[in-house]
Amino acid sequence: MLNKKNIGAENGFTLIECCIAILIITIGLLGTAAAITYALEYSTISKNATNAKQVATSMIEQIESLRNTRRLAFKQISNVGAVDNTDTINNFNGFSTGFKEISNRPGADGVVGTDDDLINAGIDNIFGTADDFIDSSFVREGYTREITITEISAVIKKIEVKIRYSSNAGKIGELKGVCYLNNDSRLTQE
Repeated sequence: MLNKKNIGAENGFTLIECCIAILIITIGLLGTAAAITYALEYSTISKNATNAKQVATSMIEQIESLRNTRRLAFKQISNVGAVDNTDTINNFNGFSTGFKEISNRPGADGVVGTDDDLINAGIDNIFGTADDFIDSSFVREGYTREITITEISAVIKKIEVKIRYSSNAGKIGELKGVCYLNNDSRLTQE
């Protein structure tokens, strides 16, 4: 004999309950996807900012090293047009002004941050000949730099290195490193 009370009552979910559950799961998954996208974007920005800090620090340390090793005299550590090469061992043209592409290697003068950094010596492998050319493979993609050297006094110079770096969606970040350099070179004693 059939029990009339149990005929209409079935255990399980209704179609409406399933649709609501799917909607809630979808909203949760969309939120998770947005969070992952946000984290990836800022991870890239953070990596590029860290690399920019390393480039700025490296350029500042290189300038200090040029002074310490006496490869350049203190009076030669200047931007293009302000270099004093009087009575110096090496002739130096100065650090480039304005934002320039960063090279993966120094040019003929052996100093990173100068106008010859992107020049390839050509087939004859001699700088300053007709076959020299600008080699875009030397460029560190996504980064540009500006080196500004200001004379504060006869014995102190302000070195300012600005690095622009790219991030996602075409955004540009800028980082600035500043140091003060005096004319007291420090040589390592052996």
